Amino acid sequence: MDQYRPERVHTRVDYVHYTYMCRNTYNVFENFTYPISVYDESGKITDANNIFRKLAGINEDDINSGAVNLFELLNGNTKLADAAHHAFDGKEEVCRNMCPILHTKSAIADYQITLFPNAIFFPMTCDHEHVLLAGVLLDENKSDEKEDTMYSADSSP
Repeated sequence: MDQYRPERVHTRVDYVHYTYMCRNTYNVFENFTYPISVYDESGKITDANNIFRKLAGINEDDINSGAVNLFELLNGNTKLADAAHHAFDGKEEVCRNMCPILHTKSAIADYQITLFPNAIFFPMTCDHEHVLLAGVLLDENKSDEKEDTMYSADSSP
């Protein structure tokens, strides 16, 4: 089955929203298995979990000082930059097999980024007029076929 059917993407995005909302109470966002970053319309990263920071070669001080821009970290791919901008239009967008998605700064990170060839860009926080922050979740290239058999027709993935 397609792991990027709209309902599956929406479920993943909802989970990221929840972990982000609870980031000061629980460490789920910080220790999430997949790289996640939150950025504003100019591309300034406002938050990123541990694995994203390691892959990008950045630290919390870089983020807190506003020195890191997602658009500069993206691997120069126009489709990725467009998807990152489109998240501010209120749409979720999946980019598949775009590896490497980020510029990395070490041989280990060069290898690790290949484990996440897909990216989901999505609106993160909104006010009444527009999207304030967007997020990106880097994802593996795997099938959800096994997962599909675990759910009955009445349950949602």
